[in-house]
Amino acid sequence: MEDRHTVVGTLNGDPSSSFYGVFDGHGGDGASEYCVASLCSNVITDPAFAHDPKLALSRGFVKTDKDYIQLADRYNKDDGTTAIAVVVRGDTIYVANVGDSRAVLIKKSGDAVPLSSDHKPNRPDERERVTNMGGHVIFWGVWRVEGILAVSRAIGDRMLKPYVIAEPELIETQRTEDDLCLVLASDGVWDVLSNADVARLVLQSETPQLAAKTIMEYSYQRGSQDNICALVVDLTRGGNHAGTKRPPGDSSSEAQQFPTLPASSSASRGLAAVSDNDDDDIANTTDVDKDVPSVELD
Repeated sequence: MEDRHTVVGTLNGDPSSSFYGVFDGHGGDGASEYCVASLCSNVITDPAFAHDPKLALSRGFVKTDKDYIQLADRYNKDDGTTAIAVVVRGDTIYVANVGDSRAVLIKKSGDAVPLSSDHKPNRPDERERVTNMGGHVIFWGVWRVEGILAVSRAIGDRMLKPYVIAEPELIETQRTEDDLCLVLASDGVWDVLSNADVARLVLQSETPQLAAKTIMEYSYQRGSQDNICALVVDLTRGGNHAGTKRPPGDSSSEAQQFPTLPASSSASRGLAAVSDNDDDDIANTTDVDKDVPSVELD
């Protein structure tokens, strides 16, 4: 299992600020593990964080990549990871992304608002950037950088530098009373479910935890063959603290463990469910309820 996630409920002593991240590793779990251990710290310790969280996120991504590449050179590791990271500070949401994990804001009205754009090698601006650097975008089952990697931005992937960069795309948006939750998930979800599909699943789930589980289960029912990480953050009330449902022994999240809360609770909680379809890594899988409520997506 190479997917990882992290939730930090209070940043620099400020309970109105939280950090959420999903990392989908490829070629090994070194980069995704390193992001869990280092990315949030690199962001919140950046001198710009207090006055410019977007700049701090950008610098944090680049620093995390630079530091991991140094380790990868030392230990001859060629793996990498996508990274979608969100800082919620008061009424503002900041999103940084490299790769094809995705963040979507779900409204109480049922609208799904994308907060990131996938970095695919055949995206026109990404193809142009790669080719201008001297790289190649080649079709090998799907479009790939140098015929190898199916994303054009990532942390790690030392052998594909400078074509695969870790400079994130950034989005800033203001919270509103119509916001229901944030969904962060790896491409094992988005390859088979649309943003609108996920919004419908969330709206028919009683808790963030059930929503995350249901997203996973429907992704597998729709034929996803990938590892899946889905993180659902409740934005309806209160602060931005988040609890995470984790597999036994899984240290990939920095969050406290919170109990499942009823939908009417006055506190705000985000709950994550993580699954892995690789039997060799069965110790890292989450116990997921098999009785998924019937939801019509089509």
